[in-house]
Amino acid sequence: MHYSSKSFLVLLLFFQSTPLTAQDAPKLERLSPYGLAKPVLIVASELPKDFENKDNTPVLNAAKEAPPASMQFLKKPDEQPAVGKVGVHVPSGAVFSINKRAMSNTSEGVVTLRLAKSANREARTIELSGKTSADYNELCRCARERSIGSPWPPKKPGEPIVPKGTLVIVGGGGMTPDIAKAFINGGGGENGHFVVLPISMPDPIKTQAEETFMRKLGAKNVTVIPHREQKALEDPKVLEVLKKATGIWFGGGRQWNFMDGYEGTQLPALFYDVLARGGVIGGSSAGATIQGDYMVRGAPAGPTIMMCEGYERALGFLPGTAIDQHFSARKRFGDMTAFMKAHPQFLGIGLDEATAIVVQGSTAEILGKGKVHFYDRNRPVKDGQPDYEAFTAGTKYDLKERRVIK
Repeated sequence: MHYSSKSFLVLLLFFQSTPLTAQDAPKLERLSPYGLAKPVLIVASELPKDFENKDNTPVLNAAKEAPPASMQFLKKPDEQPAVGKVGVHVPSGAVFSINKRAMSNTSEGVVTLRLAKSANREARTIELSGKTSADYNELCRCARERSIGSPWPPKKPGEPIVPKGTLVIVGGGGMTPDIAKAFINGGGGENGHFVVLPISMPDPIKTQAEETFMRKLGAKNVTVIPHREQKALEDPKVLEVLKKATGIWFGGGRQWNFMDGYEGTQLPALFYDVLARGGVIGGSSAGATIQGDYMVRGAPAGPTIMMCEGYERALGFLPGTAIDQHFSARKRFGDMTAFMKAHPQFLGIGLDEATAIVVQGSTAEILGKGKVHFYDRNRPVKDGQPDYEAFTAGTKYDLKERRVIK
């Protein structure tokens, strides 16, 4: 199924795998990409006498005070939290710290975090002691999705078809001239209106460098949008730029940053409108993965984690796919094999560096220096044989039929 820009926005807002009306969807508060607004220390009753609160961080007494809105204090470590809440048990002597997104136990004992069982997820427990930590946004996202029983990832994802416009999906590690040309031409040529989205990188974002990069590709009209927070992203001036855009470029970095920034805002619908107008969406490395359906390597804890609850959705410009990058250079073959074992319903795509697929309709043309690896579990895996097909530049591949176009 292909989502319209309007229904896809609703999907991103409310974590559903099928389109909903705004009236039917639950009202869920959008998380700030920066985590909890103010730092807090949480204790069972009072701070341990030997604990130094050097920064005078506010202290919450779990026995008497209310937790942050997304959380629920538990009396016992094995107590089941309400669905939609992150359960927190702080034993005597422990100090549970939340500083923006970082959650840790800064004293003795074991802090227990729990997520309730849902229709499609087992109950989950995370224990914090010593140097272990957890990500506030990640667990809040998990709790929210469990609260509505979202059946993601779907057993039958959409077909990998781009009805209008062009996708340029690059595996990182630079771009060859033919890839750059395909992107600029897809956006109407050098006089098109190109937008660069660099928020997969950490702050502070170097906007001048991003603009220079796009101009070197051949674009004359370039706007960089470095914002993460909803208020800045939905400024009328920003929205107007996107409404006129003929090309959008997603930069490299960490792909989960894109979802933290754009999910729940007006922007995903505007991205889809660029394609609907016949424009181009491109990206490299993280900007490649975000164009797929399932977001591999989406864990805030690090890029070696292939599947992360709470960060499994990408923007879905190419439905039914999971896109990995830096594939041969970083020896990621086994990672994709493990993903396909868990989610065989997707088409796995591994892109080498300086290599791209240019997608129109269901046809992906390979450009660049390396190979593109297609993992298709509709075909049996034979012992001793690669569990993928790999093709070089000049090859055209039908993503829907999952075969080379002769």
